Amino acid sequence: MEVTDREVFEIARNSEIKAKEAYERMASLTSSDMIRNELLLLAKEEDKHREIIERMAEQFKTEGEPRKVELKAMGEFKVIDDRMTEAIKRPDLNLDEIYEIAMEAEKVSEKLYRELASYAANEKTRAILEMLADMESNHYAILKRQYDYIVRYPELYKEEFYDQLMKDINFNF
Repeated sequence: MEVTDREVFEIARNSEIKAKEAYERMASLTSSDMIRNELLLLAKEEDKHREIIERMAEQFKTEGEPRKVELKAMGEFKVIDDRMTEAIKRPDLNLDEIYEIAMEAEKVSEKLYRELASYAANEKTRAILEMLADMESNHYAILKRQYDYIVRYPELYKEEFYDQLMKDINFNF
């Protein structure tokens, strides 16, 4: 799939907005203060990513015909972006389902940013895109850890002592 630089920035920007919305929606579905706070932190990070992307898009506006870049990850990116958009609109949203979609979105975002880094016009842009990719990888790890607990202990994580238990065993909270 070929896209222009401008289209890439717009897709990435919209994805960060949707990821923020998804994390805020996920936070509203959990009774755990600890999980809610972690999800809201991810939402804030996604908003910061959006700001970075917007600044990059401004800096790299080109005159004349925009160049085309071929991005293998773009097809996956659009599919997961559409799934996330639909999921966060549903009133019957299931926390497990949105975790699965969010984890997949983080993996695909990482791939896209790494691929974009290979097209970077300069070292600074490449470094920023690689850093965004690393951050998406970290987001995936955070989500995966929580998702594993939720799936493995579906009733336990809903109880009041879950937050205290997580603090006591110190899993980087």
